[in-house]
Amino acid sequence: MRILVVDDARIIRSILVRTLRSLGIHDIVEAADGREAWDVFGASPIGLVLTDWHMPNMDGLELTQRIRAVDLVVPIVMITVVESPSWVDEAFSAGITEFISKPLNRETLESKLERFLHIAR
Repeated sequence: MRILVVDDARIIRSILVRTLRSLGIHDIVEAADGREAWDVFGASPIGLVLTDWHMPNMDGLELTQRIRAVDLVVPIVMITVVESPSWVDEAFSAGITEFISKPLNRETLESKLERFLHIAR
């Protein structure tokens, strides 16, 4: 399964990719914003999307809505700073599958992603 990691912060993408690799996942593609991620999503099969919310060009919420318009199944995990509980509700309403608050650590990431990662291994 190919995992798409989307975040405008290179360091966050690096941390997520390194963590996924340490969990035995190696088929990973990165995107720096939602527009780039949308292009990647349309070009190759993606089995899991990890996305930030706030990014230039296209944010994670719009990316989620576009993905859901063409794919109701692929899991979408939003990883972002939570500023209010209504944000989480809005993200789930848009179609995310799981929400992870930043800052995060390996244990939190592994725990939240375990139900998706067993397919990728």
